[in-house]
Amino acid sequence: MRMKTLMFDLEHGSQTLGSREYIHKKFGFPVLQPGTWDQFQDTIGKLYKQETVSEKIKVGSLEIDEKRTVVLPRNGTTVDALVLDTFSELSKKYMRQLSDKDGKMKLQGWGQLKNKLDGALEFLSRIPGIVICNCHSKVQTMDDGNKIIPYIDGSSKDDISKWFDFVFYTKTVIHSANAGKDRSYLWITGRSEKYDHAKDRTGLLDAEMDQNYAKVIAAAKEKGFDGAKILVIGSPGSGKTYSLQTLVNGGSK
Repeated sequence: MRMKTLMFDLEHGSQTLGSREYIHKKFGFPVLQPGTWDQFQDTIGKLYKQETVSEKIKVGSLEIDEKRTVVLPRNGTTVDALVLDTFSELSKKYMRQLSDKDGKMKLQGWGQLKNKLDGALEFLSRIPGIVICNCHSKVQTMDDGNKIIPYIDGSSKDDISKWFDFVFYTKTVIHSANAGKDRSYLWITGRSEKYDHAKDRTGLLDAEMDQNYAKVIAAAKEKGFDGAKILVIGSPGSGKTYSLQTLVNGGSK
């Protein structure tokens, strides 16, 4: 059965995959392009709802009533994979909303930005199925070398990875002209001081791998994960959007 993927194209990058008609046919849903933070929030609110559920949990001879908030699709709409391309641009849309006419934010605005982005990430992490957030990267110069960090305004960039099962950094390897393939697009999945956020909660993926979502989803299923939450960090043109084809093409691009 084909996976149905809903893509939020927040900076018009979906053309990398093809026309709107092509994506609708391949992904199963039309591309959504909200122009503001409020429009994005409104659309998400029409797709999903929050409910509080109770569950009795046995701890030895004790029985504990645990209440938790879950996110459920409205009207039984089945979305197998939800894609945000990119979270960097989504954060900027909210930042613009907080800024004055000169494009400046007041001090309290930074706290609002942090709280709003964290709230959005928490909500996204509870959406059932697969959630993919693409994010631009930037270089931070440290005393012991350069570190690649998510390009997000405010302090959310420091702890964004906690919401995700997988955090990948893109890497482009350029081959010699006569090698038959001029470049390869990879994901770095293993943490280092340079790639501080990288992680793979399954422990099944190679430290460097092809940009192939089929392998990631298979690893999550093998470990019994309830879906997979994936953050991909990288510069423009490094395969973040193009690799989404592997969601619907059985792992091939």
